[in-house]
Amino acid sequence: MLDGWFLGPALDAVAEALKSAPRGTIAVVEQPHLARGLAGRGLPVIAVDGDPRSLKKRKGPPAVRGRGDVLPLVDRGLGALVGWGVGTRVDWGEVLAEWSRAVQDGGVIVMVDRAASTELSRRALCGGLAELQQRPAGRLVVTSGMVTAI
Repeated sequence: MLDGWFLGPALDAVAEALKSAPRGTIAVVEQPHLARGLAGRGLPVIAVDGDPRSLKKRKGPPAVRGRGDVLPLVDRGLGALVGWGVGTRVDWGEVLAEWSRAVQDGGVIVMVDRAASTELSRRALCGGLAELQQRPAGRLVVTSGMVTAI
């Protein structure tokens, strides 16, 4: 989870990665601080959070209740998605498939993680993402890739 210590570098790196995304809504999964930061930069953000307490007391962009592995979003409805933790999850393939389902063809998935950059690249490529880019963000790695129709 991103906190105030890591938000600045991650916010800059994620915003840079999103410059290549097509127009459309950007879902930020289970990262309320990052969702608020991106919305503060004028981006069309929707927060997806599984914690009902977080949704209840939140301020910032619109939010929906959901988890990263089961998104309550329509197929191909997003221009981009920002998520956390794919580099350390056992079910990373299913999570990337779910994220790709929600993002339009040509859209961007941005993965923020503390995992090794080589592992994030491998998982992104195995998950079907193209045109990968990586940016350091303090102790974090921000990996982005384009969703392509299979």
